[in-house]
Amino acid sequence: MKEQGQGMGLVWYLGILLTVFLWGMSFLWSDSVLDRHVPVFTFIFTRMVIAAAALSLFSLLTGKFQRIRRGDLKWFLAMTAFEPFLYFLGETFGLKITGSPTLCSVIIASIPVFSLIAGRIFFREKLSALNRVGIFVAVAGVIAFILFGGSLHTEYLYGILVIFLAVVGSTGYTVICKKLANKGYNAFAIVTWQFILAIGFFLVPFLVWDLPAWTPAYLSWPVLKPIVALAVLCSGVAFVIYAACVDRIGMTRTVVFLPLVAIVSAVASLLLGQDTLRPLQLVGIVAAMAGVVMAQYNPSTTIQHEA
Repeated sequence: MKEQGQGMGLVWYLGILLTVFLWGMSFLWSDSVLDRHVPVFTFIFTRMVIAAAALSLFSLLTGKFQRIRRGDLKWFLAMTAFEPFLYFLGETFGLKITGSPTLCSVIIASIPVFSLIAGRIFFREKLSALNRVGIFVAVAGVIAFILFGGSLHTEYLYGILVIFLAVVGSTGYTVICKKLANKGYNAFAIVTWQFILAIGFFLVPFLVWDLPAWTPAYLSWPVLKPIVALAVLCSGVAFVIYAACVDRIGMTRTVVFLPLVAIVSAVASLLLGQDTLRPLQLVGIVAAMAGVVMAQYNPSTTIQHEA
C-alpha cells in the first residue's frame, strides 16, 4: 500500500496546487463582490449559508459528520468566533478599505508564522534556529511590502490593522481547532460545524445593518457567481482537497505550498488589472514567502500515508 501511495503522490501534489490556485483567486473574487457595492455582512452571510449547506451535504454523504458532544459546544462556539467570524471581518473589511487583493493575500499568507508562535506559547512546540530566522524574514518581508507600497495614508494603515484581525482570528482558530482534533473530531466535522455556527454569528449584523437596505440585485448572477465560487470552491472543494493532502502526503509537505497563495493572487491581480505592484514590493513578497517556508520547515516530519 505504501508503494501505491507513493505512486499516487503526483495526484496529491496537483491537488494542493489546485487548492493554492483557488485560495489565491478567492481574494479577487471577494474584491469583485465588494466592487459591486454589496454590503459586507450580506456578502459574508450569503457565503456562510452556501458553504454550510455544501459542507453539510458532503460530510453526511461521506460519513464524516459528527455530532458535538456535551461540554464541547463552548469550544466550537469559541472556535467559530475566531474563524470564520473574526477572520472574515478582518479579511473582508480590510480588503474593502485597502482595495488591494495582493496586500491582503500577503498578510494572510503570514498566518502560519503566527500560528507557530502561538504553538510555542500554548503547546510548548519547539522551534529550530531556521524556524526563528524564517519568522523574522517573513515579518520583515510583509513590512517591506507595506512600506514599498507608497500608500501609507491613514485609511490604508487602518485597513492593514483590520486585515491583521484576520491573522488573530486564524491563529486563535488554530489553537482551538487543535484542541478539538485531540478530542477526536475529524477535520470535515470541525469545518462543517464552524460554518453552520457562523450563520448564527453573522445573522444578527446582517439583520440589523444590511437587511433594511437589501435589494433583489444582490441575488443577480454577477453578484452570486463569485460568492458561489467562494463558498463551494474555496470553502468546500479546496478544503476537502487540502485535508486529503495533509492525510496523504503529510502536514509539512502540504503547508509548504501555502505561501504560493499570495503569489497566485499577486499575478492574477496584475493580469486582470485589479492591482499594481512596484519592483521593491515583489522583493517583499519573495522574502515573506521564503520566510514562511523556513518558519514551517521541519525535516523530522515524515510523510503519512493511509494504510
